[in-house]
Amino acid sequence: MGRSLLLMLAVFSAAWAQNFPFPARSRSANHVVTFNNQIVRVFQQQCQVCHRPGDIGPFSLMSYREAFPHAREIRRQTEARTMPPWKPVKGYGEFHDERRLTDLQIELIARWVDAGAPEGDPADLPPPLQFNDEWSLGTPDLVIEPETSYTVPAGGNDVYRCFSIPTRLLQNRHITGVEVRPGNRSVVHHVLLFEDAMGISATKLQAGDPQPGYPCFGGVGFTPSGGIGGWAPGNQPQELPPGIGIPLSAGARVAMQVHYHPNGSDQADRTRVGLFFAREPIQKNLLWLPLVNTQFVIPAGASRHTVTAALPMIVPATAISITPHMHLLGREIRVDAVFRDGRREPMVYIDDWDFQWQGTYYYKEPIRLPFLSRLELTAVYDNSVANPRNPNNPPRDVRWGEQTTDEMCLAFIGVILD
Repeated sequence: MGRSLLLMLAVFSAAWAQNFPFPARSRSANHVVTFNNQIVRVFQQQCQVCHRPGDIGPFSLMSYREAFPHAREIRRQTEARTMPPWKPVKGYGEFHDERRLTDLQIELIARWVDAGAPEGDPADLPPPLQFNDEWSLGTPDLVIEPETSYTVPAGGNDVYRCFSIPTRLLQNRHITGVEVRPGNRSVVHHVLLFEDAMGISATKLQAGDPQPGYPCFGGVGFTPSGGIGGWAPGNQPQELPPGIGIPLSAGARVAMQVHYHPNGSDQADRTRVGLFFAREPIQKNLLWLPLVNTQFVIPAGASRHTVTAALPMIVPATAISITPHMHLLGREIRVDAVFRDGRREPMVYIDDWDFQWQGTYYYKEPIRLPFLSRLELTAVYDNSVANPRNPNNPPRDVRWGEQTTDEMCLAFIGVILD
């Protein structure tokens, strides 16, 4: 038994030395970076919002025991700046809550791994962050959901399903935060929310369908009285700036459009939405301007095909947020504000588009869009066999469409009117 134990220790030590080479002897012990002293603080600031039990991260970084097995991968991903996944390129718009590591934080992680990823003194640990396990923004003022689950069929085309959901509000309210909790992330592609102010349009459409909800390819089936928000993979909920809200009428219903992507087996989903209401007076309503081009063809085999869109500002406004959107062929997307004197202001630029990580980005300094200024969008697509995300083999011509295998050229600009 004693020899077996010694053999196991020898094997473990050899594996440790191979995977975690120790630093040069000249480095002082006082400079050794530990999890408990430095690294957990980096994780708290930049990583744990996603890397915690029950959230989108593939593993938790809440404790040393959870983080240690992934130390080398963490170093690779942070040095490559692929983690945390912050897509906007620096210098093309400055946004709140940027998940971008500093050079010092990346260096600390590298030094920690070089030192063997030590745990450190438990006395150095900061208080753990407290998360609401269900709702990131706290307890909602109102939670809405379809009456029953909807079953997504195993195969076939993507499914667009709308659900008319009552709010039962007795007075007009303003929404300052929206959090969508997909019931089944394996099939929920994205979610859009609209106000049905009279509460009858979506209800009529739903009444004649034996299944929960009603089919709504290409829209919600009626002209909604306003947009409320939405969700796509990677989108993190945020509260609106003070004094800005989204109106929701007394007695209104919410039309929730869910885009489902079949995954090979029947899957049930019951997506929920948490609404957070204003506690302080609202001075401005948030509106969503679609900057969009629906008339394009991306030729089969084209490795860098450019599509553009433009929107003149016929009413002066101020942009507070932006939400770019493409599908699997998307590679780059950029939006600029162009002013009458010819000056251009970059609003966002993503040079490595990832369909699985999309976001709504709120500006640190809102961007004034005066009368007759113009919004311009430039998108680049890769429809070649070299694109590993290309859903078509061999490639085919691709146009605008609602299916995942179609494409979109779109950005929603969140504005308040001046």
